[in-house]
Amino acid sequence: MGVTDWSDLDGTDRRVGFLHGPLNSGIALLNLAALVLRVTGKRRVGVALSTTGYLASLFSAYLGGELVFDKGVGVNHVAWEGGSDDFVSVMNEQDLVEGKLTRVDVSGIPAVLLKQGQAIYAIGATCTHLAGPLDEGTVEDGVVQCPWHGSRFCMRDGSVVTGPAVHAAPTFAARLRNGKVELRRLDHA
Repeated sequence: MGVTDWSDLDGTDRRVGFLHGPLNSGIALLNLAALVLRVTGKRRVGVALSTTGYLASLFSAYLGGELVFDKGVGVNHVAWEGGSDDFVSVMNEQDLVEGKLTRVDVSGIPAVLLKQGQAIYAIGATCTHLAGPLDEGTVEDGVVQCPWHGSRFCMRDGSVVTGPAVHAAPTFAARLRNGKVELRRLDHA
């Protein structure tokens, strides 16, 4: 977890993150001081400081684990979404409006579509940063912006244009068949 992730938190999560960050910095300073003391011949005090740093690091690691595994801070929020290996019909072609973000369901996975001319682009509708709804964002020049924290993704390949997101959005192959828009999940960009 970094300062960017911490700045998006609130309440108890923000306080835990605030404790976790400075605690890690303090641990690094303790270990540096322990090294200096050992090099200068004050081994006993150096060992005591490094032991204190080690014990503090166990507590800090616990706090970091709470943030990541319990709260999902700093993780890719779509990493475990599956997807069909086959094309799935998601909507009528005539209902897809040029230049407008449209949310669809692809066998239980939310996706957002964008029609530009003859091309149809589709990426996951969930922001990989903190799971914001990309379909409620804005689109400009083929780039969608998350309404929650401003992460921007390229609709063509799902790549991150600007953060705070660091993970690409999942992409879908799109095709038109019998007047229907069909999607199939691809790998991440």
